[in-house]
Amino acid sequence: MKYNINNLYFAKCRHCIMDIINVTDNEGHIMSPHPNYVDYYTILLLKDDRYINIYNKGLRYKNISQVDNNKEHYGEDLIIEICSLTDYINTGYKKISTKECELIDDTIQKTKSLKLEYGYKK
Repeated sequence: MKYNINNLYFAKCRHCIMDIINVTDNEGHIMSPHPNYVDYYTILLLKDDRYINIYNKGLRYKNISQVDNNKEHYGEDLIIEICSLTDYINTGYKKISTKECELIDDTIQKTKSLKLEYGYKK
């Protein structure tokens, strides 16, 4: 499938989960379950005022600025940072494929030295 580049965005996202492994907080109190998260980078399609992951059409996103407390949104995916894909590619192309998006995604991550982060948000 080909996507219009004007509707594609490179985004840093967070998937919030509940971790049932016992850990302790700064005062030594056991926290179980406790909030946990996974940060990842992906390319999103803006369609009908909603962001959709081009690699997994079932994922829907909320912007972190629209969420009161992101620790309460377990199982959801939040957008932390987002920018137009046209900032990174030649705008002479009008449409690109999913495979081309994968290559662009990989290149951006390597260029910006972006890393996946895991762990309890402090």
